[in-house]
Amino acid sequence: MKIESNILAISKCMFQERKNWEFVTDEQKELFFFIFNRYFSKKYPHLSQLLNDKMIDKVTGMNLWFHFMDGKPYPKWFWSKSERNNSKNDFTDKDKEVLLKSFGIKDQELDFLIQNHFEEVKEELKYIKEMQK
Repeated sequence: MKIESNILAISKCMFQERKNWEFVTDEQKELFFFIFNRYFSKKYPHLSQLLNDKMIDKVTGMNLWFHFMDGKPYPKWFWSKSERNNSKNDFTDKDKEVLLKSFGIKDQELDFLIQNHFEEVKEELKYIKEMQK
């Protein structure tokens, strides 16, 4: 049996049709190791980091991931994109001015905070508005 050389066919062998893993060639494992290791880093960053080395035997790395996933359910998170909390549009220009004055920061710094700590900035804005009343 021959497995197609694309990421979906390889992932199907790794997660669903595990009995077909023996038909995945070493060349395919080498070709797709980097991509799989990157996807696994979403859920298992510490394990992915251990395999993140230029000199790693990529075939062994893929086999390690295959055996690690043995007995685990299909990873629904594997293909999903990361969630982002960057809703700059949730803040009006007036809200941004209030935050800039209260924090004493620059526009770029505020954008960074909104993108990476959205909920905290939203709570802080709510607190500031309550204090101004």
